[in-house]
Amino acid sequence: MTEPTVSVIIPAYNAARWLGDAVRSVQAQTLTEWELIIVNDGSSDDTSSVARAFEDDRIRVVDKPNGGVCSARNTGLDLAQGACIGFLDADDAMEPTNLAEKYDVLRNDGVDWVFGDLLLCDPNMNSKGLVLKGTDGDVVRTVLLGIEPAVPASCSNALLKRACFEVGFRFDTDLSNAADQHFSLFMAQHFRYAHLPKALNRYRVLSDSMSRNVDLYAADHMRLMHKAVDMGLLNDPAMAREVWSNAYWSIGGSYWKNAGAPLKAVPYLIRSILRDPRILMRRLMRS
Repeated sequence: MTEPTVSVIIPAYNAARWLGDAVRSVQAQTLTEWELIIVNDGSSDDTSSVARAFEDDRIRVVDKPNGGVCSARNTGLDLAQGACIGFLDADDAMEPTNLAEKYDVLRNDGVDWVFGDLLLCDPNMNSKGLVLKGTDGDVVRTVLLGIEPAVPASCSNALLKRACFEVGFRFDTDLSNAADQHFSLFMAQHFRYAHLPKALNRYRVLSDSMSRNVDLYAADHMRLMHKAVDMGLLNDPAMAREVWSNAYWSIGGSYWKNAGAPLKAVPYLIRSILRDPRILMRRLMRS
């Protein structure tokens, strides 16, 4: 096979139920010069068999011991041969013009990576009529403040030139859900980007999503904040106060509303107010 225009990487762990939809959405792309690398991350179900059932020489399947989604994405990156690289979670899907429209932006708009909006779907991948919109503003600031979406589901959304990874970026295996935010922060800090205001990806909303696990979310979000400090993104004291306050409030609110655990929520809410008492007014104005 000649060098592909785009490499698409799907990390897959116990994803047999959903993987076929994801793969077929790549096969349906109007841009046909792609390769698809499916990384089976030590699944105990039929993920590998489902992946290998597709008779398409543009598809490669790699089986590896379980190491987490970041490890699987890194395995795919090490194998990718495309001029551009994108990712797709195994339970998500692409609209048919996704790769073509984003590739056109990379060719013509003088940017290094591009992202679009996200169509929210039910478990059967039917539209819920809701679109999660990316930001037209500062991606770094939007991610850090955590008030509104920046790059929705960035690892099922963004398309990037290979140069974005040739600087040595690999996904941090210490992160889980927050890996998407760390990815967005790094890429926005170092490379030019564009928001394509169109829903070109489908996101399957599942009740057992990792985002429902508040303990995991809390630990992951704190790791992300400390990494932002290490990246030099919170050197401004006023910005840092607001970012940390929002982070603590978000964790506390998740424990309160999603986990029904007010005793876990209250310490985070107190820390949020102590960091920046203005959080109370900001939240009141948003309600």
